Amino acid sequence: MARIAVANLTPAARTRIARILRVADTPEAVANGLAQASLWADETKAATNTGNWHFINLTIQDKKSDIPERCKNDDCAPARIRIFASELKSRVPDPRWSQLDALRYVVHFVGDIHQPMHDISDADLGGNCELIDPPLGNVRNLHAVWDGGIISAMGMNDRELADSLDTAVQGMSEHERQRVSEGNQNDWVWEGHELAIEQIYRKLHVPVEPVIFPASCREAPSEIAQFKLSLGSVYIDEMKPIVRTQLIRAGLRLARLLNESL
Repeated sequence: MARIAVANLTPAARTRIARILRVADTPEAVANGLAQASLWADETKAATNTGNWHFINLTIQDKKSDIPERCKNDDCAPARIRIFASELKSRVPDPRWSQLDALRYVVHFVGDIHQPMHDISDADLGGNCELIDPPLGNVRNLHAVWDGGIISAMGMNDRELADSLDTAVQGMSEHERQRVSEGNQNDWVWEGHELAIEQIYRKLHVPVEPVIFPASCREAPSEIAQFKLSLGSVYIDEMKPIVRTQLIRAGLRLARLLNESL
């Protein structure tokens, strides 16, 4: 996703990012630096107590207008994208955050909200409570299927996948690329939320639960805690094009956000 974004940056935005990352101002160096920077928010979330910034708990029963209610005190991914994109744009930075921190957060959280299980809750911690039985290698729950399992099944490394996605982007018209990159973080969250309902919860017949937010899977409703999925290659193969589309959307939207902010 970060590599797709770099391929669609303006020269001015790429130069700013190169300075923030302290790397050479070349497409390859900035792509490598931004891809590495995208990992930082996960690596530090326990120490910084920022785990809630990586998702938003929109229930199956919610409407798009419920997004603010599910994001009190800006404690969710879309609010943090807005805050840190503004931080990159500001001439008077917030002393709590460096430009590097803001950049790393924006890149990571844009990626997070394009993973549909970061945009939904069914009293299941975003799919962490539904177990895969038998496990698919190291993939043991529904969240993990979408948090890397499907990408791993594509059999490509980071660069190979980026090259494949870039080929697809280059095949798009300029109008189509602009159309895909439109909207704001709330629009993208809602898109991912609807995708999760249709392609994950309904397709896999996951029980719809009341609007509750358990602190752990041990506190999840019994229908969720006891629900086990046997996922074969057919479902994984069906979802690969959807994951590719989400990665392309995330890359183009991140590029637009960075171009506007920098």
